[in-house]
Amino acid sequence: MPSSTTWFIFGITLVFLTVTRCIADGKLRKSKYKNIIFVGPTGIGTVIGFFQLLLGTRDFIQEGYDQHYGKLFAIPTLFQMTIVVSGHDLIEDIRKASDDQLSLYGSIKEGMQTDYTMEPHILENPYHFRFIHLSLTRDLGGRFPELKEEVIAAFSELVPPTDGEEFILILRDFSSNKSRDWTTFPAWLTGKLVVLRVVNRLFVGPSLCNNSDYNEINDAYSDALVKTALIIGFTPGFLKPIVSRLLDVYIPKTLRRAMKHISPLVEERLEKEKLFGADWAGKSNDLLSWLIEKTPESDKLSVTTIKAITIRLLATMFAAYRPASMALTQALFDLATFPVYIPELRAEVESIVKEEGISKDSIGKMYKLDSFIKESLRLRAGGKASMPRKVLKDFTFSNGTTVFAGSSIIAPGYAIHHDARHYSNPADFDGFRFARLREEQDDPVRYQMVSVGPTFMMFGNGRHACPGRFLVSALLKTMLAHVLMTYDIKLEHNGRRPTDKWYTFSPAPNQTAGLLFRRRSAPSC
Repeated sequence: MPSSTTWFIFGITLVFLTVTRCIADGKLRKSKYKNIIFVGPTGIGTVIGFFQLLLGTRDFIQEGYDQHYGKLFAIPTLFQMTIVVSGHDLIEDIRKASDDQLSLYGSIKEGMQTDYTMEPHILENPYHFRFIHLSLTRDLGGRFPELKEEVIAAFSELVPPTDGEEFILILRDFSSNKSRDWTTFPAWLTGKLVVLRVVNRLFVGPSLCNNSDYNEINDAYSDALVKTALIIGFTPGFLKPIVSRLLDVYIPKTLRRAMKHISPLVEERLEKEKLFGADWAGKSNDLLSWLIEKTPESDKLSVTTIKAITIRLLATMFAAYRPASMALTQALFDLATFPVYIPELRAEVESIVKEEGISKDSIGKMYKLDSFIKESLRLRAGGKASMPRKVLKDFTFSNGTTVFAGSSIIAPGYAIHHDARHYSNPADFDGFRFARLREEQDDPVRYQMVSVGPTFMMFGNGRHACPGRFLVSALLKTMLAHVLMTYDIKLEHNGRRPTDKWYTFSPAPNQTAGLLFRRRSAPSC
């Protein structure tokens, strides 16, 4: 590792080059984009403005949305032009644009710096995401018993339903509180571990999903990926190879740890395939099996192949578990903050479970629960930037404004979700908002959680809407249904909802707050 002196000298050099480059880039952008509104400082002030936006001290996206709704406007960013697109018609232009004009994968490549944080071919051929879109989504009903089983097992171990005199400390490094038969558990850590277990059950099977080291690796990989991408993203292009080499320790180290778990599992499955055929009895229908099948026969046991499979597993998990675990934690906070909804939600869940049990079809009938979770997502999830696209070819919007190749565009998701033009009393939590709209307009599809459109952008919009939203919906409804039937729940600190934390453009649930759980006498689902 470089010495602290080397890092200091490098940092000073980097800051000088960054400021110099930003001033030059700012002048070029200003002259090229004469018809674009600039919100916030320009020139050398761009650097200050960018960090104001990044640190949340000034929200240029919301300012631009309030002042220039229905138009395109630029915000302060480093090394590239970032344009915010607002208004229904212009957002529809993004949805309709071809991939060779406005590229989602180009935006992901730039945002996650995949040339430096992953193998280049991972994003060039992201066939692992097709497992979510094609195999898992279509067979979710068949996989549902596994999902349900793991949800029950995970909550039973991580949030043991304690009686008055029982207390089991499952999660270390947390100051636990026990008052009568209420027990405090760390909300974010608990939600994260539950989601890690359940999603890994569908990705790598039962033998590995409950392995604490492997789940810790998934979490560590996600953190390393985000931090590395952020640092490299702040670096001028000509310095990125140097910076990436200085940082080239965190992701490879985590990857090697993960390969130690994946390699024997691949060998075991290939051995069974050799002995009993391709469709051997008990073969797991999970992401790992799907990735093995896509690998040429001659390469299946090579180190390069194991590495490629592991990267795709970790990358898919990164995309799946972080949004789901944040959404679960926020929904649990909202359930505890607004207990007035609990009796009606519980009555809906218990009535349906009594008649049909817990299944993909039965949770699809839990309209009020679906509405409650969607409202939580609307208020607290997604982030300030939605529908990111990289402009690959000059593109002219329907209002005549042209954006040039090399720039980036985003839709202001958070501002849209808090806009009174789309939602009455948008700042208020209205848990049955979407259930009422569904009933009033007799539209069972438009207002469900997985539906996307220009006014609900948690999962994007159009053909590139998140293919994992059906899995996320099933996960969240199954987990919340289980909590409602198994526990009573309330907030710490006299009922004050923990304040969300903002990281760059995205909100996250409070990571230190706890929730109090108490076992109910009624049986769980």
